[in-house]
Amino acid sequence: MAHITNDIEEGRDMKQLVYALALFMQIGALNALELNTDSSALSFVAVKNDAFAEAMTFSSLTGNIDTETGKAEIIVGLNSVVSGVDIRNERMRKYLFETDKFPAAAYTALVDVPALSAMAIGEQSAVKLKGALVMHGVSSPLSFDVIVTKRADGAFHVMTVAPGFVDAQRFGLVAGIGKLRSLAGLKNIDTIVPVTFSVIFQ
Repeated sequence: MAHITNDIEEGRDMKQLVYALALFMQIGALNALELNTDSSALSFVAVKNDAFAEAMTFSSLTGNIDTETGKAEIIVGLNSVVSGVDIRNERMRKYLFETDKFPAAAYTALVDVPALSAMAIGEQSAVKLKGALVMHGVSSPLSFDVIVTKRADGAFHVMTVAPGFVDAQRFGLVAGIGKLRSLAGLKNIDTIVPVTFSVIFQ
């Protein structure tokens, strides 16, 4: 009888050990949240002649969340712009982003790491990201309203519920937009650009 009792207690101890290890691994994973480039996307919309809107994106995104400081960062490789037209991609790299001098843009914001850690699987949370965009050698405040979802694998899906608006004038991009407008024979291209993203940190 005592032997059976010992087996039961050992079984309970083993379950507790497995649970503790699983919890430790989950917390450990949270210490190194990296952006999943294959499952993440960032898009912007160009409005031309006050009538036509085209969605464009970037194929190179990296980033991470530093769980000690709460600093979240998304880095956009501007050479990876995808507009759907090769010559337009080249012109945007050369005349708009000037990627020979400014190859990347970076968005940074502070997140509440303890709140992320406390989220249950499948739970969603509405978050206001108040951060800054650094692009073309200039830093300017930029906010996004996002929904954060904790997935079954412990990763966090962060998706905008409304676009953030980038003012090209703040980043010294108006001259580049003017050059693109002239080359394309357009009357105007809006300088206020809506930006959205859907990214996975794990």
